[in-house]
Amino acid sequence: MRIIALTTIFAALSIAPVLADDVPANLNGHWAIDGACDNADNSVHIEGNMLALGTGEPLAVVFYPDDSPSGNGAIHWEEEGSVDNFEYVPDSDELIYNAEGYGMGDAKPSLYKRCKS
Repeated sequence: MRIIALTTIFAALSIAPVLADDVPANLNGHWAIDGACDNADNSVHIEGNMLALGTGEPLAVVFYPDDSPSGNGAIHWEEEGSVDNFEYVPDSDELIYNAEGYGMGDAKPSLYKRCKS
């Protein structure tokens, strides 16, 4: 019985990373809340599978292409336990930062607009 349980747990854990993708190249760049690109504290920088909040160190992220209540893709921290995410809205080319996950808590989502290079 233990072998079956361990095999099931191992299989579930080994499948999970397959669901995540690399962050699409079109999301690389500098983004800022409401397009205030001169305010480093309220910006993010995405390069490959790394995302830096403000002037902080870049951390590893993954992309889930069908994630979010509206079916848009979203960037999540690679490290387990963080529910905050950046949902990509392709129609407007914006990122919605959900600090407490989708519809959780009292925090309103922040809208990040792409900064010109």
